[in-house]
Amino acid sequence: MKYYLSSIFATLMFVGCGGGETVTQIVETLQNPPIIDNHSSVTLQKSEPITPLEFNNRGGVIETCSVSPSLPSGLKLSNDCSISGTPTVNQSLKTYTVTGKNVDGEDSATIGIEVVKPDDTIVKLKGTITYDSVPVNVNGVGLDYRHTIQKSVRGAVVRIVDSSSQELARTTTDEHGYYEFNIANVASKVKVQVFSKLKSSNWDFQVKDNTNGDALYVMEGSLASVNKTKSQTRNLNASSGWSGSSYSGTRTSAPFAILDVVYQAIQKVRSADSSIVFPPLNIFWSKNNKPASGNISNGDIGTSYYNGNSSLYILGDENSDTDEYDSGVIAHEWGHYYEAKFSRADSIGGGHSGGDFLDIRLAFGEGFGNAVSSMLRDNPNYWDSSGQHQANGWSMNLETENNRDNPGWFSEASIQRILYDIYDSHDDAGDTISYGFKPIHQLLIGKEKNTPAFTSIFTFIKGLKDEHSSDATAIDNIVAQESIASITDIYGSGRTNRKENANPLYDVLSTGNDVTIVTNYAVDRYLSERSRTNQLGAYNFVKVTVPSDGDYTITVTQVGSSGNPDPDFYLYRGSSNQPIASAENPPALSDTLTKHLESGIYRMAIIVYNQYSGTSYSVKLVKN
Repeated sequence: MKYYLSSIFATLMFVGCGGGETVTQIVETLQNPPIIDNHSSVTLQKSEPITPLEFNNRGGVIETCSVSPSLPSGLKLSNDCSISGTPTVNQSLKTYTVTGKNVDGEDSATIGIEVVKPDDTIVKLKGTITYDSVPVNVNGVGLDYRHTIQKSVRGAVVRIVDSSSQELARTTTDEHGYYEFNIANVASKVKVQVFSKLKSSNWDFQVKDNTNGDALYVMEGSLASVNKTKSQTRNLNASSGWSGSSYSGTRTSAPFAILDVVYQAIQKVRSADSSIVFPPLNIFWSKNNKPASGNISNGDIGTSYYNGNSSLYILGDENSDTDEYDSGVIAHEWGHYYEAKFSRADSIGGGHSGGDFLDIRLAFGEGFGNAVSSMLRDNPNYWDSSGQHQANGWSMNLETENNRDNPGWFSEASIQRILYDIYDSHDDAGDTISYGFKPIHQLLIGKEKNTPAFTSIFTFIKGLKDEHSSDATAIDNIVAQESIASITDIYGSGRTNRKENANPLYDVLSTGNDVTIVTNYAVDRYLSERSRTNQLGAYNFVKVTVPSDGDYTITVTQVGSSGNPDPDFYLYRGSSNQPIASAENPPALSDTLTKHLESGIYRMAIIVYNQYSGTSYSVKLVKN
């Protein structure tokens, strides 16, 4: 690197008692010359336009550039030292020196350039990867194999291997399922392999076979020669394996159909945060996965579900229940993963349906799952195929569904309609909001994740109104369509559940005091361990304020003495969805725990087994 000396002339005026004197002073300054890094050697193909070769410059802007010796015929040097053009003659590897200059100095760097015939060492191997996509029937019930279409396998890992299964190169398909390799010409035959895997620096999603040692699914072409060819096209399609009345062939398309729903989900979430990093997720699908309990390695998975950690399990049992083409089901379960990893999932699980009176945590979790499924796919239609020839099942449309059985804050059906109306661009009765996905994502990873209450429609809507206060009336109008009064806090103050009084939804407990709760089972009058503990009212919620650090005792005691009750309770702190303590002792009139607690806001979930609805219990908090 060479510096040039720049002279700046400054005129200074010195003023004294007797007048002025002008002095010219020369100020010498050093500026920033280019600092150019050497470029790695390149092999170019004769008669093929090149992508401009650019040098990394860490210094001042390059104003002029020269090269020695002259570049190969067809290539040209720009003033910024980049090299472009189309080489027209073959040339063995030669080193070139470029020199970039500006008014402050100059620097030089080298690059090695070789020009070869296209068929001498490089073969362009390209193609498109597709899979058979089986749609649902127009009435929303059962799969329609007659109208199977081919869709692009997007974002999947593709590699080239030789006859010894040695990997030569790998890449990923683009949004159109296209892949391309420029590989060295080899004498042996090669084949294309496509893995059921989406992999980048920001995500790793894999579809595996839980009945085959958790192996990845791989679709591959046949071995074929590439010797002395300039370009080859090798397209692959994953077949459904459907013969017209049964699956007689390999169901190659199934894992790629699942993977494509995940690709859609990734793109939707990235539209809200382009730099988001997804925790790894394994998705287990097998043709042996059936609705039975037992050994997962045999396919006894019960239903399609997210396990709360790093795995999804998807049904695939022919003539019983297959979910690989039920995109809404796949997106629903992926939505539970998304909620758990980026927001918070308090749902207690268990059986449920649209018209049930559900625990607020379950109602929100499942309503969210259905709503986010439609958001991720931009499709309000949700279907689940099953039965002989996959010809049965059910479906719903989140926009046009007319089932309003038991609408309310305890209904997953109500919650899914509310959330989707907030998202979508279609305005209907009471709906004038079209937020799209980004505001919902931001709410989920912020206020919803950190709420001190149990996650529910109350926490979501209160957070939404806080962040969009100018739209509060419009949000209330959407909520009102589901017979839900205006939501003013995260604890659901002022609620009724249409069967029995559920007001307040949370009782409030402070140190040295007690509060009386009343069991209030909205579905069954009597709750046993064999009954549905996820119904509305099975749990009583209590907000607990701890004013200072110390050891505390919490006691839950039946008011009066009757029957053989079994009160259990769970204590949560702040925004955690895991209890910090629990009391699950054998049946008795009371249950208690003692624990050191830090100051702050806590919440309790209390459940009483073996007792009729309407029984009173005293809850007391004492500092020891």
